Amino acid sequence: MADNIKRSPLCGRNFEYFSEDPYLSGKMAASYVSGIQSQGVAACIKHFAANNQEYQRMCTNSVIDERTFREIYTTGFEIVVREANPLAIMSSYNMINGTYAFENRHLIQRLLRDEWGFDGCVISDWGACNDIVKSLKAGGNLEMPGCGKASAEEIIKAVRDENLSERILDKRVDELLDVILWTYEFKNYKTKYIDSDESKSVVLEERESIEPDFDAHHKLARKAARESIVLLKNEGEILPIASDKKVALIGQMAATPRIHGGGSS
Repeated sequence: MADNIKRSPLCGRNFEYFSEDPYLSGKMAASYVSGIQSQGVAACIKHFAANNQEYQRMCTNSVIDERTFREIYTTGFEIVVREANPLAIMSSYNMINGTYAFENRHLIQRLLRDEWGFDGCVISDWGACNDIVKSLKAGGNLEMPGCGKASAEEIIKAVRDENLSERILDKRVDELLDVILWTYEFKNYKTKYIDSDESKSVVLEERESIEPDFDAHHKLARKAARESIVLLKNEGEILPIASDKKVALIGQMAATPRIHGGGSS
């Protein structure tokens, strides 16, 4: 769930964001997270932080003074963390003042964990982990969509070379396991332990699933849409467009609209 600020109309992810206002975004996100997690699902807030454009998002550097950073770009995240305690946060692709978000200790460890009291897991956006050891030191937990052996070997080497303490590594693992165990306990999983010659493994039997009531959900969505309609003033009698006027729709999306953003618009 995205909690970034609608800063520019050109941002391709604006369809995911709540508002131009940090306070409103935070309050809406907090309610959203509370609803999700009340059903035993771990909510993940993204993209942390200052991710307000898609163009060159993998390498752009968001240069922001501290006051602006706190009052505009992280206020929404702070509200949702303090009020709803989401289980996960996803970092953004961009750099913040020269340091990638998933390696940014000021962002993850100092603000998110130390000041706001976040104790869940921090995951990278897909392919946004550039240095797993730096990320672990900064407070990150999980490289997505998967690291394979390369990152695991980097971690092992860093521990052996005393470039990464086992204490920090253990803490990052504990934070991740806490999220996993939270979902198991909430859903009342039954556990079976299986002993073998090599290891002891755990098999989890999930409780019976419940089919959602789609009709009721659609009805609620329509109600929410109706009650959130904003009446705009038709200054200059712009609407309706006169039949003798022409409107230009320019660009690829005019020919083939991308409904709901297509994941990453």
